[in-house]
Amino acid sequence: MATERRRGAKRKAGPGAKALAYALPFLAAGATLLSRGLFPIVVTVAVLAGFLAFVRAYYGANPAFTVDPAAIVIRGNATLTREQVLQNFGLDRPVNGFDLVRGDLVARLRRQSPLIKNVTMTYQPGRTLELWVEERTPLARLAGTPLPLVVDEEGVCFIYPRPRDAYPEIGGFDLPEQLAPGTHLPPNLRCMLHLIAATASPDWRLPGTVARVFLLSDEPDDGLRVTLRDGRKIVIAWPGMATETGASDAMLRRLANVGKALRQPSLAGKRHFNAMAADAVSVSD
Repeated sequence: MATERRRGAKRKAGPGAKALAYALPFLAAGATLLSRGLFPIVVTVAVLAGFLAFVRAYYGANPAFTVDPAAIVIRGNATLTREQVLQNFGLDRPVNGFDLVRGDLVARLRRQSPLIKNVTMTYQPGRTLELWVEERTPLARLAGTPLPLVVDEEGVCFIYPRPRDAYPEIGGFDLPEQLAPGTHLPPNLRCMLHLIAATASPDWRLPGTVARVFLLSDEPDDGLRVTLRDGRKIVIAWPGMATETGASDAMLRRLANVGKALRQPSLAGKRHFNAMAADAVSVSD
């Protein structure tokens, strides 16, 4: 009977008992220091040890802070499924909520899945763990890649599991060998993204959807060839296009000019538009 009572007591040991067990080595070390007359150090060590032991036992071993996968709420994920997030990042089994908050889950989500732009986490002890996922939005697809790579407005490349045909295609350049999911499109090529993003805006939208944007040569400063889905082609260039970090006034000015030319009834049937100049658009069949 005495043995059974001891076993029962052991089974019922809670966080407080575990905290004491963790603290005993520190207390022993403190006693040694005390015997040597180092009282201030003993007090500091004892207080710190007790606090750390309490935190470790209370928050790490307390079942009240265990989060079941069914209690994890994931929001904002339009492409990644709930099951993918849970399985890929080890959330398919009970976990300690505080371990997740203190861990690198958010960093791993961003690193291992370039499709994810940002993640925020909210943990309510005893209730739920919420992950708010912000996925990247494709802006264009890359031509000539064996992987279904797309790129967003920040130049980040990632695999997009949904159909990509509706997105403009960019190309005409040699793809860097290291280009892979999670890498960035070289800065000198991002003028292509600036143009596509601008034409998606109501203020600079062209009368025709952009289908392709290709470099005219190996040098981005030489200009771009823009092909609309109706077959019309636009040659365009502007100063500083290989070094700009966003939509420049020079680019927007040319887009406004070419937009007016494309809308003119007298130019219906024309297929080629040259917007190299700042204030004029030349047109040919």
